[in-house]
Amino acid sequence: MTVITRHSEFYLEDGSITLQIEDVLYKLHISLLRKFSVVFKDMFSMPPSSSQPNHHEGMSDESPVKLGLPFTVKKMDYLLWWFMCRYSSNLPPLEGLVSILELGTFLQIDVARSFAIQALSTDSLNLSPARQLSLALRFRISDWIELAFKALVATPAHQLSLEDASFLGLTIMHIIHSTQSEIRHLRLVLAYNPLKMDKHDVLCKRPALGCQASWEAAWWDGFARHYLHPDHPCTPLEALAKFESANIAGVTTACRLQAVEFIRDHGVFDREYGILEEGLKLLKKFEGTVVGV
Repeated sequence: MTVITRHSEFYLEDGSITLQIEDVLYKLHISLLRKFSVVFKDMFSMPPSSSQPNHHEGMSDESPVKLGLPFTVKKMDYLLWWFMCRYSSNLPPLEGLVSILELGTFLQIDVARSFAIQALSTDSLNLSPARQLSLALRFRISDWIELAFKALVATPAHQLSLEDASFLGLTIMHIIHSTQSEIRHLRLVLAYNPLKMDKHDVLCKRPALGCQASWEAAWWDGFARHYLHPDHPCTPLEALAKFESANIAGVTTACRLQAVEFIRDHGVFDREYGILEEGLKLLKKFEGTVVGV
């Protein structure tokens, strides 16, 4: 037989509502719960049912308001810590912040949710992009989704760990790997096919052979090696900036800058950003769902 016990800290003698989570009773101030939570405000504003007009749930230990999932004693304790100690400089552990985020979201306590998101964003927690994306999708933290997704796509596939996969699940990992593969293929095509210099400066004396040939010879060393770096690949614009500042023997400065300007103006590398956007669109279909384990 399950023994119901009063919480050692959060059973307040002057409380006005009794809750039961698992086998633990909480007695809290109903005014405080109503003030912060839209859900509690609606719940505790409902009149007694017509079948039990004299029955007031939550008014005694014998008739508590029973809360099931997602509530657990541990999660509720962290949320109540936030109620009592939210101005403290000490933060709960990662598990506690996730609990506050989960229950704050479920109960529509916007200030608790914002508190948890801000605390989870601190550098000291060093939240991995995979964990960040998992939380962002589950709890609809839009600002995190793009940031974490781009960080994961930029991470070489061999550096994504089993733990990352456990946070994200098979479907999300597939979206990440597919996006990486498409970008990698595009980069190989661009790297191994130097763009033609259609325009040359009026002072260029060897436009047809010398200048174009020198440009193509430098394409790999000045652009592609940064673009295809195995561990720290540059974005298209970062790689192009390196190419722009490079000295290319046989190519006049004016020709080089004119060619770089042409590449930028005509969106030669826009396709890579398009692939990222397509991946993000797929990803956002999973907002509000639990991914991973």
